[in-house]
Amino acid sequence: MKIVNRQPQTTADVSSARGTAGKEFRQLVLAALVVLVAVYFIVGLTVDLVVSRISFETETRIFKHVQVPVPTEQDASRSKSLQRAEEILAKLRKNPTVPPLPYRLVLIEDEKPNAFALPGGTIGVTTGLLAVLDEEVEVAFVLGHELGHFYHRDHLEGMGRAIGFQIILALFSSGSGAESFGNVVEFALQRGYSRKREKMADRFGLELVHATYGNVKGVERLFQILLDERTLPGWAYMFLTHPSPGERIADLESFAATLGRQQLEP
Repeated sequence: MKIVNRQPQTTADVSSARGTAGKEFRQLVLAALVVLVAVYFIVGLTVDLVVSRISFETETRIFKHVQVPVPTEQDASRSKSLQRAEEILAKLRKNPTVPPLPYRLVLIEDEKPNAFALPGGTIGVTTGLLAVLDEEVEVAFVLGHELGHFYHRDHLEGMGRAIGFQIILALFSSGSGAESFGNVVEFALQRGYSRKREKMADRFGLELVHATYGNVKGVERLFQILLDERTLPGWAYMFLTHPSPGERIADLESFAATLGRQQLEP
């Protein structure tokens, strides 16, 4: 028998099917994205439900031991600035809309103007913040903004959402790649939520200042300072959790006009 070698007419190579790999990968990423978004909102709804059931008294008991380390010694000018801020806070606390928490004001050594709220009633303000704000109404608005976070329970909800999402992600992720992808999704979702919270806190502060002082002139001064001294280009604010200073000024002006109250200074 004579053996004749011939080239096969067809091939068993499956490489032709490899063109679907990219499509399958995109489908996998899309499915993972849908699952992560669903998980994020489920965690958010659960956290919001739990937080709504936590009274201010319970919050005080849970976080009464949370302390911010501060210098034990401060010079006379800084002590005076802190005392002035405490007096302004005392005025704002008389308003019945302010949550009944044992507020503690702490001064942080930092040249950048900033303020923050911690669960339990701690409000931190930087030396840089008090250095650039001269008028009482200006300081009052910043403190009123932080009181707005307490009023809306933003500090508890934000902390709960971040912790809950990370726990779920750790349970289901099998590698750093999945974790990194989850962190990107969380940041994208949390950015919109944080911006909404900042706007609500701004408006709470505006109303509180008007109720306490009878006008809202000067409350936008801090944002104007940040706008004038900003180092980020305008497009960079799309990646931040806080709205741009210009956007916040415009919203405050719009909100003041809607309420029929005194306009902010131009």
